[in-house]
Amino acid sequence: MKIGIFGGTFDPVHYGHLKPAAAVAAAILLDRLIFVPAHRAPGKEEDEPAPAAHRVAMLALALSGRKDFVISLSEVERGGISYTVETLGAFAREFPRDERYFLLGTDALAGFDGWREPAEILRLARMVAFVREPYEADVLERSASVSANRSSVLLFDSVRVKISSTDVRRAAARGESLSGRTPPAVEEYIVKHGLYRDSGTGRT
Repeated sequence: MKIGIFGGTFDPVHYGHLKPAAAVAAAILLDRLIFVPAHRAPGKEEDEPAPAAHRVAMLALALSGRKDFVISLSEVERGGISYTVETLGAFAREFPRDERYFLLGTDALAGFDGWREPAEILRLARMVAFVREPYEADVLERSASVSANRSSVLLFDSVRVKISSTDVRRAAARGESLSGRTPPAVEEYIVKHGLYRDSGTGRT
């Protein structure tokens, strides 16, 4: 079985997550794609995300109708800083005989050498990077860890969606429509619960 693992804060989930993930899943024939919302992303310890319950609820709404897309609460339940190497290690123990693919954008890949145990991450799963502007394919060559393991990394450049969670939060704070940025059900949830009203950084 081919399993994809896609981590992130998802604060909130948007089409910049969903469309590349769906395209990658179709292209490499994933049997299951597991979305793993972080409890707290490394390097963003001072950035308070929306409560995990809200982020998970929005993710569930966004993935509705895709039985092959599921959510893991492993990082939320583990608490603390959500290190990818720990998460992938847990999935490797749970799915030792399956092919594991770790999805991420080139924006995240740009800082990969600063992640905890990058070589171990590359050992635990094959990496699939999709292009997120302004980070182009050359980020693969700028990472010493990736360059040394280039055959372990697939680059996916057929779907580009220039949306960020920061942009969505700021638009929500201004009271703008989120149409085209995130699924309607997620927008309705944001409005219903008054999320991101304060500013681009304030979550509620």
